[in-house]
Amino acid sequence: MKRRAMHPRIIRALSLLAFFSLLLVLFAFRLVHLQVFQHKEWALRSTKNHVSKRVLDMKRGNIYDRNGVELAISVDTWSVFIFTRELKSLPEAANLLSTVLPMTREEIISKAGDRSGYIPIYKDLAPNLAMKIQQLDIPGVNLESHYRRYYPQKRLAANLIGFTGTEKTGLEGLEMLFDKTLRGYPGLAVQEDISLSESGPAKMRVITPPMGGSNIHLTIDTFIQHTLESELAQLVKQYDPIDATAIVMDPNNGEILGLACFPSYDINNFGEAKPENRRNRSVTDIFEPGSCIKIFAVASAIENRKADHGTRFYCRGFAEINGRRVRCHGAHGLVDLDKAISESCNASMVQISQLIEPAQLYRTYKNFGFGEPTGIEVVTESNGIFKPPSRWSGFSATSLSIGQEMAVTGMQLVQAYSAIANGGTLLKPRLIRRISSPDSEIRQEFKREEVRKILPADTARWLRRMLMGVVEGGTGSQAALENYTVGGKTSTAQKANPKGGYFNEKVVVSFIGMAPALDPRIVLLVAVNEPKGDEKTLYGGKVTARPFANIADRILKYLKVAPDRSLTAAARERQLLQLQHSSEKKEIINLPNMLSSASSAKDLTTPAAKLATNEAVPNLQGKSLRQAMQLVKSLELKAVFEGNGVVIKQSPQPGKPLPESKILMITLSPEPEN
Repeated sequence: MKRRAMHPRIIRALSLLAFFSLLLVLFAFRLVHLQVFQHKEWALRSTKNHVSKRVLDMKRGNIYDRNGVELAISVDTWSVFIFTRELKSLPEAANLLSTVLPMTREEIISKAGDRSGYIPIYKDLAPNLAMKIQQLDIPGVNLESHYRRYYPQKRLAANLIGFTGTEKTGLEGLEMLFDKTLRGYPGLAVQEDISLSESGPAKMRVITPPMGGSNIHLTIDTFIQHTLESELAQLVKQYDPIDATAIVMDPNNGEILGLACFPSYDINNFGEAKPENRRNRSVTDIFEPGSCIKIFAVASAIENRKADHGTRFYCRGFAEINGRRVRCHGAHGLVDLDKAISESCNASMVQISQLIEPAQLYRTYKNFGFGEPTGIEVVTESNGIFKPPSRWSGFSATSLSIGQEMAVTGMQLVQAYSAIANGGTLLKPRLIRRISSPDSEIRQEFKREEVRKILPADTARWLRRMLMGVVEGGTGSQAALENYTVGGKTSTAQKANPKGGYFNEKVVVSFIGMAPALDPRIVLLVAVNEPKGDEKTLYGGKVTARPFANIADRILKYLKVAPDRSLTAAARERQLLQLQHSSEKKEIINLPNMLSSASSAKDLTTPAAKLATNEAVPNLQGKSLRQAMQLVKSLELKAVFEGNGVVIKQSPQPGKPLPESKILMITLSPEPEN
């Protein structure tokens, strides 16, 4: 049977059906390929075209002084952006923006250029100008809030606080050390364009809100800090030194109440300051301490039972050891430990250094913290220079007893003197009181931190009395205060010459002390590097003692410390008994009557009055050293003692008229002359 041929129309229909079926299969295959195999790639492309991520600025935590005064804060600023998808006319928007921004119309158009998307136009716009732009309500112009670091006190404590950079990270000082604590965490927002037209609206969705940083509360006091800096400014104006430093510490808890350095700078314009002007010299710069170290050599002799109240030394104006001569600034004659410190007698210190074994002296100095960092909260701190006895020469013990062959920072000195002031405990100096949250909740609080116990309380009291003698009748008389007793030590340290020996004209002068002397509330150091002027007057008692007094007087009155100089001797004894909670009379420090304005005039003047009556030299022959010293002191005379034993000769002779100088030359011998 013959098969009928297919009609051409049917053939065309089948062909079209096959063709479209093939197209449908290819389309389905491509659709599966895009939706399944290339889904991630095309989803990412879509997100890039319609969704943009924005990092939301976090607010850096503030830095306050101990009373809540703002030292470093984050102030609101605004950034101006153009979003091209919402912008109707760039020239029109530029015209309006140029009326508010410190930019011309052409500058705005040039900055936008041919770019599309979210384009930054201006940063750090003041809030009042941002409000004006908001009022203009320009389509496509958006504002974003940011924070800029600002230092309201400008130069105050600049070397301590430091600063942040353009990325809002700490670059120096406390800003750098506590950067993670202050910085907080940035937020994240998503800009979504879900419109179907070029000018459709865009929406911003906050994914993660920013979290502000913690606040730091310092131990320093703005008033005390300003007092230090203003007094240093006067010193610098008068003596034009290379640099100067002043530190105030509460010896009872280790808190630093003030820390000033010269040169300094305005933190808000830190880019204009030289790097050396930004250095915190109180913890980085080292110097040979000189005479202020003598008190620690004496402490070593006392603690190692090499010297006591009865120990005497003879000063001829110099001392010799291992063929080398150490000069003193006067011939002090026979001196005890108290006078060795009050007169800063080098000859006595040489003799003391020979009594102490090298290991004992080294251990005492190490216990006071020399040769190791204090641990204070700073980025960089120097250890100082203090060699072990294995590297000492035959002259090292002598050099160390007068503050040479070693180098310290100002902070190490303040820490060591604070141990004497508080009764013998070495404390870690502290700059941070507490850390609080943005909501002012306390997150961490810092307390007194003891490093080690160094001295018994009675030894510390004796050392404080020695230091008090420096001010009341020794080399530091210009540091005396009208209302408060002061104990301290002057220092004039020649700077080491790299070629060997020491410079005569280059010195570091300082005064470090404590007040009130009976119950110290502050320890204060004032140090000046290479002051200029008359070489005969460039010594610690002249350059730094008076500024010390000015600072200490203002601080003690500001802290409302009760004056103690007006107390009588008996009242002081009662006060000490209350302070020490002890009834033992031997524990009491009997201050010199010269400190009391209310002392009995009769008790003070009777011996002198008797002497004034006859104006004759007393007979001291045959008396012991102690008896002779007591009699000379009671008659308000001065004497140079030579030898030991009993008095065998005196000049002028007994009964002769008293010389105008009121100085007697007395010779002693174990055996009387025949």
